[in-house]
Order: sequence, then structure tokens, then C-alpha cells
Amino acid sequence: MTNEHDFDAWCDELERIAGERGLSWLVSPRKEGHLAAFQQGLSPDDELNALFDIGQWRGCGCGGG
Repeated sequence: MTNEHDFDAWCDELERIAGERGLSWLVSPRKEGHLAAFQQGLSPDDELNALFDIGQWRGCGCGGG
């Protein structure tokens, strides 16, 4: 069961650190989009790092260098 107050504080911290790093675009405007990370025990920093990693360009996959 999720404590709504804890989740809200977690989301506030996620938004704060994302803003500091210029990565606010990675944070979903719908808090529910981050609920799974919260429930898995990830810190806001861990969630932001995971989102940043997913958002990185790694080429098109064609192998063309």
C-alpha cells in the first residue's frame, strides 16, 4: 500500500532534482507514471537516472557506425 504523502514528497524530490539538472522534460506530468519506481523502492535520483539512460540516443541500430 502506498502512503500518498510519501509518494507526493518523492515526486516533489524527483521534480526538484530534475529541474536542477535541466531534465524536467523526463518527468511525467502524471505522477502515476512514476508510481512503479516508487513502489520498487527506487530513489528519485535512481528514477531520474533510469529515465535519462532510456532517453539517450544510441544510434539507429542499423550498424552503420
